[in-house]
Amino acid sequence: MERLYSLQGLRGMAVLGVVLFHMAAVEHKYSGGDTLLPGWVDFFQLGVDLFFVISGFVMVIVTRGRFQDRVQAQRFLFNRLSRIYPNYWLYFFITLAIYLVQPMLVNSSHGGSNLWLSFLLLPNDRVLLVMVAWSLVFELWFYLVFTLLLGFRERGLPLLLLAWAMVLLGFNLLDSWRDYSSALKIVLHPYGLEFIVGSAAALLFYSRHSAKVPDAVLWLVLVMALGPGFALIGHYELFSTEGLPRMVLVGLVFAALTLSLALLERRQLIHCPRFLVFTGDMSYTIYLSHLLVLGVVGRAWQIIGNWPTHLEDNLLFLVLMMIAVWCYGWVGYSFFEKPVLDRASRYGQRRFRPAASGKHYDAV
Repeated sequence: MERLYSLQGLRGMAVLGVVLFHMAAVEHKYSGGDTLLPGWVDFFQLGVDLFFVISGFVMVIVTRGRFQDRVQAQRFLFNRLSRIYPNYWLYFFITLAIYLVQPMLVNSSHGGSNLWLSFLLLPNDRVLLVMVAWSLVFELWFYLVFTLLLGFRERGLPLLLLAWAMVLLGFNLLDSWRDYSSALKIVLHPYGLEFIVGSAAALLFYSRHSAKVPDAVLWLVLVMALGPGFALIGHYELFSTEGLPRMVLVGLVFAALTLSLALLERRQLIHCPRFLVFTGDMSYTIYLSHLLVLGVVGRAWQIIGNWPTHLEDNLLFLVLMMIAVWCYGWVGYSFFEKPVLDRASRYGQRRFRPAASGKHYDAV
């Protein structure tokens, strides 16, 4: 399987953006009234949208050559579930322990959670116990759809994705996903468009036409995504909505960013910094754990004391928050997530062997 370091670098940027976005809320809660982080950090909540686009891109990468093979479809689903659940359950039980001891510390302002549905990451109308896990419900839905798509011919994937996109576009132009049950809200939500456009970007990446695109055009696409693309998103404050315009514009901008970086990397015109690549490797652990870590640092700030008329304490504790989140991410990834993933991968290789056709598939 082709490893694209730019994708991991983008994951690293996405998760650091989400952390920064949540740091603003922690600062507002514990700083004593003065704040250092500006309001525009709200933009960085779009890190989740970038995750969805990258997820669609990666799904095309890891399923190439595996269509219409029942064993490989089973292995794909096993790999996806083993990537999501074990690491998530660790932070579910940590949060549950806190909830059982101090219920007011966990989602008290959101009316509580359904523990069983939270544990299984199933759609429900209440906030999940691990609040950031809402995006995982969408990821699981995307994985299920892609597993079903593996039953068709691989050359038909572009048309299948187009049909899925047309259904979502048509529905969201005529109706609102908010008026339906919790499960249908996931199925009909335009977030699916970001996954689809990420998949489409990967199909373009592997098409024979991608090699014909001049380097100058790729650089232009990258600059347009980072410049006018981001500016439009910020101007219309699409990060504060959940409607169709956000999913279409943000999805297209992030897909252009992802595709241009991937092609520039393939041509060895860019190299992603190792720090971002490693941060991307442990982005899932950081994503799941960062609210817990931020809460601990925030309470320490409250106990030690804040200076409402000075920003020195804000700067100190904001830096401490980011360092603590990253350092715990390294610990959690190195000593739990990666060992679990390695063991699951070895089991998947033994359990889901390719049919006796001479094909060989790398672990994913």
